Amino acid sequence: MAEKKENLLLAALPREERERLDPFLQWTGVEFEQNLIEPNEPIRLVFFPFDAITSTLQELSDGSSIETGLMGIEGMIGIQLWLRMPSTPTRTFVQVPGQGHIMKAADFVREVMNRPESQLNILVARYTHAFLAMTSQGAACNRLHTLDQRMCRWLKLCHNRVRRAEFPMRQEFMAAMLGVQRPTVSTTASILQKAGLITYTRGQMTILDPEGLVAGACECLELMERQMDRIFDAPWRELARREDQKGR
Repeated sequence: MAEKKENLLLAALPREERERLDPFLQWTGVEFEQNLIEPNEPIRLVFFPFDAITSTLQELSDGSSIETGLMGIEGMIGIQLWLRMPSTPTRTFVQVPGQGHIMKAADFVREVMNRPESQLNILVARYTHAFLAMTSQGAACNRLHTLDQRMCRWLKLCHNRVRRAEFPMRQEFMAAMLGVQRPTVSTTASILQKAGLITYTRGQMTILDPEGLVAGACECLELMERQMDRIFDAPWRELARREDQKGR
């Protein structure tokens, strides 16, 4: 029987715990722009992405917004619930469509949070620390580094998580993620295209030169990803490649 592909937090669980949680986990697809957590509304589910990417946005009263978190195969959507907050002021939505496991919030509280022996509790704690470190690094990056460096960093973070060269992306999303106006994003994206790093046509982003993005990014890229490695005590990107190979 072929092994199932799945999120790294779930894949890292002991077999007994993974089997115990299986009845409460539903494999499902999520759509582009689908909201998973609404601002100040009850958190009704947690999501463990496989090949989808989600973003958490801080929205301001003037209608502007900026990304404060990026989640993929290495993490979980709903850490606010794990922190015992029933709601949050931020929005989390699907940036790149894909698949993963959804779990009802009530099931997660009962089967994970209220079980001190749960290994998933430990993994989510470690992920939460890495996520908060990424958020702090992102704030410093947005303040100190140039937009082309930040765009290279952000696109490579996305590429690492989606693990394919082409994925949907809108310019207004890129502007919100980077906290700038759309014309500024368009100009910077054109610079990256001329450098042969990407192509961007009709809402489709294609990564042509992943290593070129790494070279063009600031040091924040590797600082962020190394925090994710600490969750698993191993390079998470290598673990993700192994998950991609399952069932082939």
